[in-house]
Order: sequence, then C-alpha cells, then structure tokens
Amino acid sequence: MKLSNIDLNDYKMIVSDIDGTLMGKDHIIHDLTKEVVFRLRDRGIYFTLATGKNLPATVSQADTLEIDLPLILINGAMLQTRQGKVLEQSVLPVDVTCEFVEIGESQGRDLVMYINEDILVREVNENIENVYGSVRSGMTEVGDWGLIRARLPDVNKCLVVDSINRENLINIGKDFEGAFGDRADIVHASLSLVEVMPKGITKAVGIKKLADALNVDLGEVIAFGDFDNDIEMLASAGLGLAVENASPGAKAAARFVIGSVDVEGPAAFLQKILDR
Repeated sequence: MKLSNIDLNDYKMIVSDIDGTLMGKDHIIHDLTKEVVFRLRDRGIYFTLATGKNLPATVSQADTLEIDLPLILINGAMLQTRQGKVLEQSVLPVDVTCEFVEIGESQGRDLVMYINEDILVREVNENIENVYGSVRSGMTEVGDWGLIRARLPDVNKCLVVDSINRENLINIGKDFEGAFGDRADIVHASLSLVEVMPKGITKAVGIKKLADALNVDLGEVIAFGDFDNDIEMLASAGLGLAVENASPGAKAAARFVIGSVDVEGPAAFLQKILDR
C-alpha cells in the first residue's frame, strides 16, 4: 500500500494519542484538527482518543472535539466516557504497588499513582511541576503513602517522574523488571516517565475492547501516535501512522510516518484524504 492509495472507505474508526500527536507544546487542539474530526463524524467514521492520562486531564480535549465514544485512558487501563461513565478498568496487583513504593522511596524518586480520576503524589515539587505543568485537576498530595493503604487495590498504574536525569528512569525501570516484571509491564511512556502497568494492558487492548463493542475489526482502525506507549496500537491497527516527531520505536511500529505535530500532521493527512 502507498500512502497516496489509502481509501477512507476501508476504515470505520480512528484513534489518536494526544500529547505530541494531536497537541504540541502549546497544549491546544487547533482549528484544522477540530474541523477534520467533525467531518469524520459527518462521514459516519468513529473517532476517539487514546492517552496515558486520566479523565480530568483529558476531558477538555474530548469536550473540544465533542467525542461521544468512550475514551481509552491510562494507556488502556480505563475505558470511560467524557461524562464519567466507566465501561472497563484494570488494576495492578496490590503486592506490585507495594513493591513499587518500596523501591521508589528507597531511591528517593518522585512517585505517582493513578486511581480512576485521582492522581496521587507524595508532594507536588519542582520535578512534578516540570512534567505535569498545569495538569493538576484531580492531583492530591498524600504526604505519606502509608495513609492510602486502603486504596492500593484500586491503583490503575504507577509511575516514576524524573524531568532531569533520564538515566535514573532507565535504572529504576530495570529494578522494577527484576522485582515484578513477571506480574506487571514496565513502560517508558515518555522521556520523563517510566510507568508500571497491569500485565498485558496497552492502548491496543483498549482499542480492541472498544472496536469489538462497535463491531469494528482492528483492520478497519486508523491509529496515530508518537511514543513508545503507542507502539502496540500502531502495530495492531489496520493503519498505524506515526508523526514525524515520534520516537524511533513508534516510527518502526507504524506503517507510515506523516507530518509532525507542529503542522497538525494527523489532521492534515486526514484532510487530504477527505478532500479527494
């Protein structure tokens, strides 16, 4: 298949990552992207978002694009509508979460836990601010991880934040692999994060669950992404497309590489097909 030969009539659903794919550093969904998503809806083509974030951090973009399908959140650990209805969710084994805290705390790392719509941190410091910026909705300082012991069975994912030294994340990722890599998946979701996910849960799994509910085959799905946590969905979709600014792993998993997020690559690509 050539990029110029892609026929939109062969696809029923489009799924896109957000940060680095639909939105650049300005964190804005621009007009071309909105126009294209609305045109897709008029054509009867499903559109939704797949992100590592939870609902409070995603609902603004979902509202802007008026997405009525469930969103694929927390890297596939949750399927939830923008109105808050939870359709599916996965959680980490409690022993994995406890070991995560023990290892992270022993190394003095900044830890984060996602529980449904809550983001829990021990404290909001400069490192957390550098990564999360203005995304503070639902973020709670716990002070001491021991105080939330009753909530540990509900953790969807854990992560370590380090905006300064990438080597720290690589090293602690190896420590996690050795300690509980047979019970959870260790994912380098960005240059500043290493995540601990429920075993086998990815954006691709979330897409499959949603596609099955809509009677859509994975071969009829177009997926857009930019980083290593998008690899599985880019590889499993009928048409996986990586933006030019994507990681080497994401580009290798995609069928084609398109324009970067800075030029609204996904929207420009879809507009060209819609205009044929």
